[in-house]
Amino acid sequence: MFLKILKMIVYFFIIFAKPVYADSYDTSKDASNNQYYQAVAFTTNGYPEVKDILYEKNIFMGEDTSTILNSTLDTYTDFDNTRRIPNVADHIDAPPGTQVDIVYLYKNSTGHDLNIDKIGLILSRNIKENGDLTQILEISETKEGNLFYKYSGQNLLKSGIYKEYPGKGIIFANEQGADILEKVNIKNPLSVEQVSLTKDLKGDILAKIFVQNTSNEYLNNLQFKYGTFEKTFNLPAYQEEIVEFTIENPQEELASFSIYNPNIKEVCAVYGNEYYNYLGTDAISVFSYREENIVPGALVQPARESMCIKRIPYTMISEPLAFVEEDSEPEVLGVSEGIKILPKTSKVDWIFVGLLVVDGLLWYSFGILRRKYESKNINTRVRAKSSKNVG
Repeated sequence: MFLKILKMIVYFFIIFAKPVYADSYDTSKDASNNQYYQAVAFTTNGYPEVKDILYEKNIFMGEDTSTILNSTLDTYTDFDNTRRIPNVADHIDAPPGTQVDIVYLYKNSTGHDLNIDKIGLILSRNIKENGDLTQILEISETKEGNLFYKYSGQNLLKSGIYKEYPGKGIIFANEQGADILEKVNIKNPLSVEQVSLTKDLKGDILAKIFVQNTSNEYLNNLQFKYGTFEKTFNLPAYQEEIVEFTIENPQEELASFSIYNPNIKEVCAVYGNEYYNYLGTDAISVFSYREENIVPGALVQPARESMCIKRIPYTMISEPLAFVEEDSEPEVLGVSEGIKILPKTSKVDWIFVGLLVVDGLLWYSFGILRRKYESKNINTRVRAKSSKNVG
């Protein structure tokens, strides 16, 4: 009898009691109580075909975007979605121009609907010199500063570079999914800023290729090739190299040139914590604003680099050069997108210009002085004429 009464009491409370939410973050504002889980992944769409860039596909590495979008957060996290598993969709090894898809994975286990106002992607370590993805990715509208949040009663600080994206708004209880935050490209540190082609008296073409290092890297052993001509050179950060060579007995159709860059660059935005350490903020790869407060995503564990982009060796190929004579001045055509040509600057004969200016001033001065002199003495011309006749 007593057991029946106890069951009825329990049943009564189950039916009429107010629901108790799974997480208490709304009242505590402590991220250790947050059960909205999130992570990011770096992916690509198969082996990229990048215009005018050649690379070895056997050293390319990257997870396919479609696979990630059809997965769940559980695939990339463990420890009840609090740990981001490293070496799974967190590395891209690819040449410049490769599109990197930044995928956001989320899961609402709070037991109730909630609002995610904004999403933040971490782009650097706390000390950005230790890792800064803006050095290798073409990504704009980034921010730099400090992010504050509470975890297990401690006030924590995440510094560095990040980018904010619009949030997902209301996320229903038990809802989960994956979306692309942004598509960005891997940077090319090399740029051909100008190409100059001129003919000598024998009809040979003298070529000058202006190669610019647009990065803060020191690039070693760059290899330039055109036909049988080869040159190896180094380029310090933000410096330029002028490659000069002669095209003897040029044919009507000129060839392409190539530049091989063997320099590898890898940048990682995250460094993991040891297992069960949730206080190291360098391990965060993503965060969001739950209402107005920051909640971090799953932390990378154990201690190792994660969320990395590696630029692999590659060869830049130009389109075939073309020499066109126009008013005895050469024009360069047919250099591909990504290899820029600066407009030609006209050469000015300053001596000739100076003579024109002096000549104009003399004529002007002669005319003005003459009119002034004649206005003062109207008989000047008469006297001059009379003198001539007397002689």
